[in-house]
Amino acid sequence: MNQFSVTNRSWLSYLIGWPALTLGLLLVALVSHLGYLPLDTSSDEPRRALVAIEMMLSGDYITPTLNGELYFNKPPLYNWFIVLFYRFFDNYSSFTLRLPMVVSILLLGVTVFSFVRRYIPVRADKATMVAFVVAMMVLTNGRVLIYDSLWSSIDFPFAWLTYLAMMLVYHFDRRQKYWALFLSTYALTALGFLTKGLPAVVFQGLTLLSWFIYTRQFRRLFHPAHFVGIGLFLLITGCYYAAYFSRNHIPLTSVASVLFDESAKRTVVTFGVGETLLHLLTFPFEMIYHFVPYLLLLILLFRRGNIKRLRQEPFIAFNTVVFLANVVVYWSSPQVYARYLIGLLPLLFTVLAYCYYEQSEPTQMDRKWVERIWLGSAMIVTAGCWVALFHPKTSIVEGITWKVTLIFMLLAISTWWLWQDTTNRLARMLLVMVVVRIGINWITLPGRLASRQFYKNESERIARKTMGSPLYSYRETIYNSSGAADVNSFHITALRGEILRKTNRKLPNAYYIADSASLQGERYETIDTICLFNKHPAKLVRFLSAD
Repeated sequence: MNQFSVTNRSWLSYLIGWPALTLGLLLVALVSHLGYLPLDTSSDEPRRALVAIEMMLSGDYITPTLNGELYFNKPPLYNWFIVLFYRFFDNYSSFTLRLPMVVSILLLGVTVFSFVRRYIPVRADKATMVAFVVAMMVLTNGRVLIYDSLWSSIDFPFAWLTYLAMMLVYHFDRRQKYWALFLSTYALTALGFLTKGLPAVVFQGLTLLSWFIYTRQFRRLFHPAHFVGIGLFLLITGCYYAAYFSRNHIPLTSVASVLFDESAKRTVVTFGVGETLLHLLTFPFEMIYHFVPYLLLLILLFRRGNIKRLRQEPFIAFNTVVFLANVVVYWSSPQVYARYLIGLLPLLFTVLAYCYYEQSEPTQMDRKWVERIWLGSAMIVTAGCWVALFHPKTSIVEGITWKVTLIFMLLAISTWWLWQDTTNRLARMLLVMVVVRIGINWITLPGRLASRQFYKNESERIARKTMGSPLYSYRETIYNSSGAADVNSFHITALRGEILRKTNRKLPNAYYIADSASLQGERYETIDTICLFNKHPAKLVRFLSAD
């Protein structure tokens, strides 16, 4: 239907030209920043780093801990992944910590490309192009490219495992290989569970239930392979927890309740009906904001007869049905972070790309308006990059003039290219987004260096001062549920090579990091002061009397 076409050539030869340029710049954008900034202070990156390093220092890879205390919130698989990189590179640097995130992102992109290229219902000479665009939409939307890919995140490996399991349901269902379907997807679900907990089970259940009901194959859920698949899931997860409880003599309910609370704490159970109803109304607009610019294409779904046309293509129907079934989990949960939806994005973007290339024309008004918004936004960003020369946080960046000039030129070329190509502006928008990310690396990230370096320096100063002597966190000073001071704990632990443990005891010849609340009524000698994240004052002390 769409007038855009690709000459008949192999997929390898097609990836020469703008796709190679876009992908190459994306790889540069993702990797070039990795070691530039110390640990992020606004995400859970320090917690992931701290759990991994404590595993290495304790030699216990079964029991996750924080400041020596049992940590139940997340199973350990992603921490094992980080440990492998720590071991391989033999350091605890930010680069090493974040490299597993980049590997996960690229695995997700390759998996999306492979399945979409194989099953997207377009001409063979267009399949490679559409698959590349869908994969790049997943990797270059605003939330992933400008925010979540800046630090080590558990959500990328979880997204990859989730999406791969979903695609294998479709892949093996088409071939009626139900033993392979259930065994492979439940094995991936087990890995997903060991990465993030109960959401993996929810996604597996909703995917199987929604697709088999939609295709009127409900009886497949009672196939012997399904029960064997469940058994495989229990075997994989059970082996881990058998090892866990053999080392830690605690009730099963202690671990199970925390895993359940981690999944339920953002739902109506916690927030009530009022906030849930408000979230139901605002959720679509929040997602459009987070996953700009591609979710503007949602308007293409609301054409007369479009739903019927989508249902006629099995692969598109699968992506639609499975996305709708699983997104309900987050649509109905008042407190949701956009990164939780990364594993569902390929499903939605596949449908939107299909509508763009097969169900719309460049001359149609709804598509023209979306492309005009893209073009206008690109022009505004191109002109607006000069603001960095005058903004107080960016004007002090070293080499700011040549950096802004070069980014302006790249944006201008990308925007001109976007304006020139009236038949495939979706593909050209990918390059604009990648150039924006390079600009963020060069211009915006340096402004964040000072505050992160401050907490790193504060922590390492205390670590050096106490080297060779016992050091503890007194009471709740550093160890608390918010994870605010995890960044301090990590830097202290990494430099000292010892776990910074929490304690309520006062031991002789030991140093303590303690805040005013924990020191109330105590007799102590102040050795130094430290500023914990976020601007929380504390002291390095020795107690004048021991327990």
